[in-house]
Amino acid sequence: MRDGLAQAAPGTFALTPVAGWDELGAALRRAPGTAVSVVDPYDARGGLAGELRALLDELPSATVVAACQVEPGRADDLRMLITWGVADVIALGREDTAPALARRIRLVQGRTIHRLLRRALPRPVPSRARALLTTAAETVAAGGQARELAAALGVNERTVPRWFERADLPPPRRLLAWLRLLLAAELLDDPGRSVASVARACGYASEVSLKAALRQFMGAPPSELRERGAFETAATLFSRELFELREAARARGKPEKTWLN
Repeated sequence: MRDGLAQAAPGTFALTPVAGWDELGAALRRAPGTAVSVVDPYDARGGLAGELRALLDELPSATVVAACQVEPGRADDLRMLITWGVADVIALGREDTAPALARRIRLVQGRTIHRLLRRALPRPVPSRARALLTTAAETVAAGGQARELAAALGVNERTVPRWFERADLPPPRRLLAWLRLLLAAELLDDPGRSVASVARACGYASEVSLKAALRQFMGAPPSELRERGAFETAATLFSRELFELREAARARGKPEKTWLN
């Protein structure tokens, strides 16, 4: 299994082996929200590892994939793993080749981004705007900025602001800042993460930089946001900004169909 992950890693993801549950927990507190952990969910006695459940209780935003034998006799175990919060299961002996592992990890990471946007956008969003939002979120999750966003969209940087304006989205740099804050807010809701670890995981220069961004966009420090629900607060404000941009465009008499060109 480890050999398959090592072969799949180049050009797909960075592989960081850990020695046990405590080391995994420490690594996850430093890792970005899009990190994927592949674990053996069983303990030495052959039962589901209580350490895995404790880890998911402490870090519910962590994306964990269980790698194990998938057999009819383990159906109850598989259901329990999903109940605990395991994101997916890799069937050893069938899905543990390098290409299959790379494909599964990309799929799980993609679901993480889509889940974040679904939680952040309760109101319907036009398909064009949602496509741009998804690309922007994937860019942020990979640590990218405006230049990487333009490359992902296949256009030059001067074109991106025009596309975003026509899709009733905030300017690119503001949108990227919002998406980074949404990622940070999701991690802030994890009881096992410090503010400093959230800042490092989401690409902020320091804990001070994250606190400044939270005050600028959300008007509150991390401690207050955690009490109120950091992600829910961020999602409400972000969704409201998108709604207000769309309403302002309609008030100006913007045509329903505006092409991206």
